[in-house]
Amino acid sequence: MRARFPAFRSANFLALFKFKPEQGVSALLFTYFGWVGAMSPYLALYLAESGHSIERIGVLMALPQVVRIVAPPFWGWLADRTRRYGLILKVSAMANLLLVAVMPSVASSYAGIFILLTLLYFAGAAQGPISEANALAIAGQDAGRYGRIRLWGSIGFLVAVTVVGPILDVIGTSRLPQVLVAIAAALVLVVWTLPEPAVLRERVGAIKVRDRLREPAIALFFLAAFLMIFAHAALYAFFSLFLERLGYSKSVIGLIWAVGVLAEIVLFRVQRPIFARFGAATLLSASLTIAVLRFALIPVAAGWLFLLLLTQLLHAVTFGLHHSACMAYLQQWFEPQQQGRAQALYVTISYGLGGTLGGLIASTLWTRVNPDAAFYGAALASLLAVVVFALCRRFERTARSLSR
Repeated sequence: MRARFPAFRSANFLALFKFKPEQGVSALLFTYFGWVGAMSPYLALYLAESGHSIERIGVLMALPQVVRIVAPPFWGWLADRTRRYGLILKVSAMANLLLVAVMPSVASSYAGIFILLTLLYFAGAAQGPISEANALAIAGQDAGRYGRIRLWGSIGFLVAVTVVGPILDVIGTSRLPQVLVAIAAALVLVVWTLPEPAVLRERVGAIKVRDRLREPAIALFFLAAFLMIFAHAALYAFFSLFLERLGYSKSVIGLIWAVGVLAEIVLFRVQRPIFARFGAATLLSASLTIAVLRFALIPVAAGWLFLLLLTQLLHAVTFGLHHSACMAYLQQWFEPQQQGRAQALYVTISYGLGGTLGGLIASTLWTRVNPDAAFYGAALASLLAVVVFALCRRFERTARSLSR
């Protein structure tokens, strides 16, 4: 991508409601991640009720990660060609709404739901990177301000995951598409209030992103990110089914998910002094190490609610702290004009490649070994990430000493 996505400019609507750029991006993050919070924990349950096998559900739940391999570069190319980032957000949100409205008519058909979810995730892939890049542009190097903006995405996820579970207990899991339609409509309203973002042009002579990837430290950083999201794929795809097998209701499943997101929100809110004291490298290393413990504890808990809640509290570290530390590294290693491309690359490698392979391997372990094996496999992937990032830090220190 040739341009990054800086903060939204003033427009009549924002001026009327006295929106600040930070508020506009916060509203977008809140609604978008509310959509994710309604989809991620409950889609597997909806697919199971629609008659699909665990093997097919594993493939379908891996689709968002597969799409992330190709969608971010496409949206980045389109944004560069048109420079209409706000229009892209509107088209994406409208496509989400139309596609989810027809979901019930194809839900029982494996081919039909496969095609629909592919299109749905492709359309939605424009939302996250543009929102994230705007948050980074507004926050600059201030981890505290970034956390205050980014936490609204977590709040949106928390509200959705907490409310949708009890709703589905009352109206039935088969009504999930109707719930999604309501949230998708809200997303359309939000993106329609946002003005067209300003465009920051590429600086002449900027170092190419592909050239930075040849540096061992940067390459190892992306490999560690790949392994971390590879590990989390088991959680995102199968944790709800795992809890359902243990006898938990959809309301309780939603509350268990909510504990993790609430912990994440707290972390985003208070992370400034943590980053100021320890730095991104130490915190990223800690998040990878704690991920090993978290995923190993899930099967060990064997339905013991206290331990399950503890693993969810650790989400503050394995997602919240990890995410903010990765964003700090991207800002440190890539120039401001390269941040858009760096975001797309991060999403493609970690969530795209890592999430896809992680989901498929977790599905294989679940069906061919047992459900516990999927989470032990996630713990092993996290352990590999610890080793890889240790190598990354070693190369980073060596490069720093040579530059002196």
